[in-house]
Amino acid sequence: MPLIYQEPLDDGSGFQIVLDRIVAARTTAVQEVLIADTSAYGRMLFLDGLIQSASSDEALYHETLIHPALVAHGHPRRVLIGGTGEGATLREVLRHRGVESVITVDIDAEVVALCRELLPEWGAGSLDDPRVEARIEDFAATVASAEAGAFDVIVSDLTGPHDEGPEAALWSPGFFRGIARALADDGVFVCQAGELDPVDLYMTRRVRSTLLEVFPTVEVLYAYVPSFGCMWGFAVASKGPFALCPDDLEARVAGLDLAGLRVYTPLAHRAACALPPFLYSILIEPAAVIDEA
Repeated sequence: MPLIYQEPLDDGSGFQIVLDRIVAARTTAVQEVLIADTSAYGRMLFLDGLIQSASSDEALYHETLIHPALVAHGHPRRVLIGGTGEGATLREVLRHRGVESVITVDIDAEVVALCRELLPEWGAGSLDDPRVEARIEDFAATVASAEAGAFDVIVSDLTGPHDEGPEAALWSPGFFRGIARALADDGVFVCQAGELDPVDLYMTRRVRSTLLEVFPTVEVLYAYVPSFGCMWGFAVASKGPFALCPDDLEARVAGLDLAGLRVYTPLAHRAACALPPFLYSILIEPAAVIDEA
């Protein structure tokens, strides 16, 4: 009998995937971890019962999370990542040739080790790069202890607060003020911002509204991720105005390490920034600010 995973969505819809083989299943000190092979999306990672990524389309997520923000910054040298996970976010950051140092943080050493063992293609050896310092600690503590202006780019690839709970602290105005303090004056913050589906924009609206409590400039990009069953939002914030699609976009992209890129191009960059007008009109409606539980 096949195992069927079902992730409930809002407004009466759901998402089902047949799990052909359980590769690993364990409960760590932090969360429940499942890695499974599927016919639909290849090998998949689940945390606490929620899909995190799939081999067939993880590049749609990770390349969109990283490259538009870092290319828009133009010269990122010092980068901080919250959420090491599979190593794919780090993999994409290291394509930027000017990056000199990266601190990547995860709270769960078992997940990082399991992903290195069972999902090696996603990290592609990025954790062995001499520019990288990998830490196992609370991302909030990392941000709180950082020197002012220490980073050009900060990336948050953390799971979102689906309900009010302890994780909401990492999405609160207080936490984002810590992010802003740790950023250089021309620095950029980018985070995954939740489902961007016409029937479920509430969380993305809340992330945007909360960021606007701290940052004067907030933009939302998007990509469709089939294994998520919906479009996904990414928020880019800065202390001042910046061009998300700079005039020299093609030249900036050409300066990346392009080998192995599956999604990102100058055209893909512009497309990710071109939110459909009807979605944008919903997105900019005010929403409740995420507060610490």
